[in-house]
Amino acid sequence: MTCLLVGLTAGATELLSNSEVDARWRKTPVRVKNGGQAPNVVTLLRAFHEALPTWVVGEVLKQNDHPAKGTRRDGSAVILDDHDDDDFRILIDTRNGYADLASMTDIDQMSCCVWRRSNGHRLFAVSLYEQHDPVQNLLCWYDYDPATQTMKAEKSPIDNYKKPFERMDFGWSLPMQGTDFIIREYHHFPSMTVMQVYGWDGMEHRYTKTQISDFRYQCFGEDDWLQASEQGFTEYALVDLDGSGSPSLCLRKPKDDPEHSDNYVVLNEFRGEMQTVTVNDEMHQTEGFFHVKPEEDAPWTEKDLVAFTSDFMHTHYYAILQKGSIGYFVTDEPETDDDGNDIGYTPKINGYGAKDESIHIIHASVADKVSLNPDWKPFEFVEEEP
Repeated sequence: MTCLLVGLTAGATELLSNSEVDARWRKTPVRVKNGGQAPNVVTLLRAFHEALPTWVVGEVLKQNDHPAKGTRRDGSAVILDDHDDDDFRILIDTRNGYADLASMTDIDQMSCCVWRRSNGHRLFAVSLYEQHDPVQNLLCWYDYDPATQTMKAEKSPIDNYKKPFERMDFGWSLPMQGTDFIIREYHHFPSMTVMQVYGWDGMEHRYTKTQISDFRYQCFGEDDWLQASEQGFTEYALVDLDGSGSPSLCLRKPKDDPEHSDNYVVLNEFRGEMQTVTVNDEMHQTEGFFHVKPEEDAPWTEKDLVAFTSDFMHTHYYAILQKGSIGYFVTDEPETDDDGNDIGYTPKINGYGAKDESIHIIHASVADKVSLNPDWKPFEFVEEEP
């Protein structure tokens, strides 16, 4: 371990937990000693620490004041890496107005950033992360007034943000470079994040666009995997089809002809991968979504939802949503006589489920139908950095 030492020494100010900082920061104006007209990120961070001292901020300031052995420079940033014990990094970049302590282990983390306002003030943000149980992520947001050399709390984009679904997690990130503030939504989809980007207008951050991290998905359990960014999708929606509180992801392409139906796909998680719930395009037709009436020995309940899809070869696909994820897939194919006439359907297991599950679904009685009704919004795919 290179330099992470306990920051509390004899005679030192008592260090605060995130919950204690949260209880105080909004009502605690912060005096910035020698702040002047253009204080850098370290000056503002030091003032914050003097008013609301925490262990993790103290470690960053200690590294700034007395760089440890092994500190290196990368462009304008000064970086200390430790890959022996705690696997942490301290980065300080006064030129770009950013500093952080990041870790892959259970030590506390932080990041901070400063923006120059068009009225001569500064906007300063500190993000504190405690990897305790429960995890406590805290964002402190300040306006610095050079006339009074004081930072006062103000509302951040988080204060006006409302989670679209209760059963989801979200976090945020401060820009290491650039000016965007990003809220990241984690909807329990594997390897995929929805990012709400707030651009900087010179005084505050305003919602600008939505980005989705690129991912692969599989169509009804078939062998081929599709790269989402290569399919031409430009709009997205999140729809809670089964009422579980966990949504399915809907992606839509622009119409080639206004008279044609929407070209879309509905996706959800199955065994740690993204899989198709249903698709509506030139090859497939979404027949609908429905709950089924309970039936003796059936592997589903009235709360489970079935997505019914057919294709141009008259094959039927059933994806069963259970508690916000795909429970299993069922496929049936037309059975023909010697003359090639359709005489019924034969259950087929497409790699998942069992034959009795197929029979139950194919012969199920519909309890009630469910409408998709997506609220389509524009988005763009991005390759999210690790």
